[in-house]
Amino acid sequence: MLRTLRTATRRSAGRPVPGPRTESGTAGSGDPGGPGERADTAPAPAEPFNRRIEVLAAVVDSPDETSLAAQLLEGRGWSVRPWLPRDDTADASALGPGRVGLLVEVRLHGARFGAVQAAVSEIENLARRHQAGMWVVDAFLIEHDLTHDYRSVFHAHRRLPETSAPSNSPNHRAWVTALRASLGVISTVRILKQTGRPSVEALERRLERGTLTGRPYDPQRLQLRIPIGMEGRDPDAPPPSPVSAWRLAGPVLAGLGLAVACGFATAAAHGLFVLVPLLVACALVWPVGHEITNRREERSLAVTMVWGTAAVAPITMAGLLLALIMPGPPAQVACVTAYAVLGVALCVLILYGLGYALVHSWFSRNANWAVPALVPALALSLPWFGGLLHTMYLKAGFGVPSDAIQVSVYWSYAASLKPIGIALGLAVVVLAIAGWLRHYHQWVHARGMVRIGVPLMSLFVIGISLTAGLVGAEAAANRARVAAASGETPAAYYGVQGRLVCVKPVSKEIPVFNGPLATTRSLLTFGTSGDRVWLWDPRRDQSLSVRLEDVVVTEAGARACS
Repeated sequence: MLRTLRTATRRSAGRPVPGPRTESGTAGSGDPGGPGERADTAPAPAEPFNRRIEVLAAVVDSPDETSLAAQLLEGRGWSVRPWLPRDDTADASALGPGRVGLLVEVRLHGARFGAVQAAVSEIENLARRHQAGMWVVDAFLIEHDLTHDYRSVFHAHRRLPETSAPSNSPNHRAWVTALRASLGVISTVRILKQTGRPSVEALERRLERGTLTGRPYDPQRLQLRIPIGMEGRDPDAPPPSPVSAWRLAGPVLAGLGLAVACGFATAAAHGLFVLVPLLVACALVWPVGHEITNRREERSLAVTMVWGTAAVAPITMAGLLLALIMPGPPAQVACVTAYAVLGVALCVLILYGLGYALVHSWFSRNANWAVPALVPALALSLPWFGGLLHTMYLKAGFGVPSDAIQVSVYWSYAASLKPIGIALGLAVVVLAIAGWLRHYHQWVHARGMVRIGVPLMSLFVIGISLTAGLVGAEAAANRARVAAASGETPAAYYGVQGRLVCVKPVSKEIPVFNGPLATTRSLLTFGTSGDRVWLWDPRRDQSLSVRLEDVVVTEAGARACS
């Protein structure tokens, strides 16, 4: 009995959802959500968001269930308020019997694509994890057209001096000031945005009367003007249809790509056929200029042609010069350029994905101490892995101890840069893919798997890359063994340089580790270690060691050792 009472107390201790509003606009004193109920509560910290989805959730009509649902939803930083159906509709039947409605504003960060599905999945997953009686009924993406502003923009600046001066004594200061005003390079002290196209005189009279912000406006000292291209839309004109950024940038990029192709074709053509790609490039001037200048209203033909020429001509000339300067035929240069553009595009996609993965994440919130902690760890791991590669090269390939030669620490860094760089690059690709999935709200459906899978996949690619580095060191050792067996000096491996030498003992009986010592054929050595020298016999495929004071070591020449 005592356990039951304690459970009921814990269930009823949560903050209930706000109750219905009275005619005075405040919650009743006895209703949940009144001033007395919210005095000791603090709003949850708001996470950064750029998408708002309004969700109607049906909750079991019980104080415990509504309180639990409100706590879970507000704990995520989402606003919750009661849903009251209108009297003239039958919306309450859509919730189901024994259920009340809650209006939840889900706030997410990411792309528009998949935001509504992610909001629904977030609430449903929240209800399943906590066994809350809550079901989604309706979800709507809240959007406002904030990108397109068709109001008239007025700039107020200090009134310019009069430019009417005799021709024999020009007012250079006034002329320069007028030029600055026409170009917009002048200090603006006030900006006003008005619907439609009001006249400057009428707006000045309103400002003189102290309207809007109430700040004083002196028309004798200040002057209003409309910058070029900032005229508003006529109120009687039909509203323009919104156009996406890809619709604006796509034709321009396609036209510039064709201009580059025209440059390559000009370099590859001969005779009169050179005129064909040039004519195509000239035909691209008007469409490209029209797409660049057509924003609020149609521009004149001269302005369109000037902008189109400024965009198409340099790109076409760049393609022509690239085909003429780079070695190889123009077709090969175009292929290399296409691969380069594809590589740059992939790098941009990876960088954006990496940004999407790290922005507003644990790493971005703790980067002030995580980055300084990673720098010394990476600085210590590079020479360690470089030494491991040298050990693999010497020990696995020739049986020579790694401490038998002296290798600079800089070569240890250099040896580890390639495998560790590849490992980090592949890990960045994995994080970029996860970032794109996060941006498009695709990992909401499998959040637990993503939290485990992304680190495991990153560790997997890092381990594979480091293992590939060790295998590469062994392969380099095998190539050096083949070269030494054929009588050739092997290539250096990050500061480890082998040389073929002839060894003669100073006496007949000398101590040899892992002998016997071959004196009639060349041996491979990587240098001395203290008072000893380590050698590798290509015919026996074994390493041996002797003291320097017991042998005479000379470089092997073209003839065999005697």
